[in-house]
Amino acid sequence: MNLRRRTHCRLRPSLRRGAAAVLGAAGLLAAGSALADAPTLDWRLPLPAGVGWRVVEWREGQGVRHEEYIPRGQGLEDYRDRLLVQRFADQGMSPDVYLGHIASGLASHCSPFTTSGLTSGERDGLPHATRTAYCGRFGERDYGYVVAQKAIRDGDHLFVVEREWRLPPFGVDADGLARLDFGTPAADEALKRDIRNTVRWLVEQVHPGVQPPPPERPRKRR
Repeated sequence: MNLRRRTHCRLRPSLRRGAAAVLGAAGLLAAGSALADAPTLDWRLPLPAGVGWRVVEWREGQGVRHEEYIPRGQGLEDYRDRLLVQRFADQGMSPDVYLGHIASGLASHCSPFTTSGLTSGERDGLPHATRTAYCGRFGERDYGYVVAQKAIRDGDHLFVVEREWRLPPFGVDADGLARLDFGTPAADEALKRDIRNTVRWLVEQVHPGVQPPPPERPRKRR
């Protein structure tokens, strides 16, 4: 998926916003993006394996890129799985500060709430951070969220990839661990394995890379 395509498209704006997108990124997307310099790299994102993702919202303009995907076979209003890709002006925030901003917003709307797996570092000169948030119940709604995110800073832009699961309400134990036990051991283990694999995908594969130059044409012999 090439995130630098200069195509303007928006599909199905009725898709219900995910928790992290509502609480954190919306204000950043609207504020000051037109003043930021263009991103420096050609961003490419390998979509997670095992799911046939389809784009349900896609827009670009004024320095902002926003994409949303859900699996084929899941509906816009009752999806369980969602993938969000965004690029916007960083508003002076580092990747770990941005993830903290998102976590603070979620914590004020979720009961219970916990996070795990915060990692940060630098790769190819670009700072990055990854963390997973667990929202046992979002407000008064009949579901909670697990949200695995990675943020990468490219100049004065943030590139954010979010993988979200919308689940029945769940608890958090005394050690701060989410109790993702919904009654079917095989299904519960498959969900936990999916979360682990997604975090590994974010850490190992979600990173920008400079597009390699085209191969040189062989010189004609004289």
